[in-house]
Amino acid sequence: MSVAASAAMRSAETFVPVLEASVLSELQTLGPDVVAEIFDVFLADVPSRLVNLRQAVDDRSLDLLLREAHGLKGSALGIGAFRLASLCAAIEHDARDGHLDRAAARSSELESQFAEVRTALDDVRAGLRATQA
Repeated sequence: MSVAASAAMRSAETFVPVLEASVLSELQTLGPDVVAEIFDVFLADVPSRLVNLRQAVDDRSLDLLLREAHGLKGSALGIGAFRLASLCAAIEHDARDGHLDRAAARSSELESQFAEVRTALDDVRAGLRATQA
């Protein structure tokens, strides 16, 4: 089975994929080692961004909330995590419009979205290893 066809890329809850197949296909052209490194950097970076986002919500720090949501959105788009990126865009939009309570409510979904992405990335890695063998 191809990485793009992996069942882990879609969730029953929505038609937006956890990981976008076209982005994964583009990344695969870089080679499995580079893809693994990109995934590693993403997975290492996100937990601190989530902590910073929670802190921004708790402190009601608009600037930090915008910066972290924007940065996480960009990172998510880079690996094809469109659903996570969409959530970050909504948080960013809410914060920019001064709706900090709405942004805070949305930010509570980030951990579960990140968990889905992490699981999907693990599945992609397994697929890449299988194609190398």
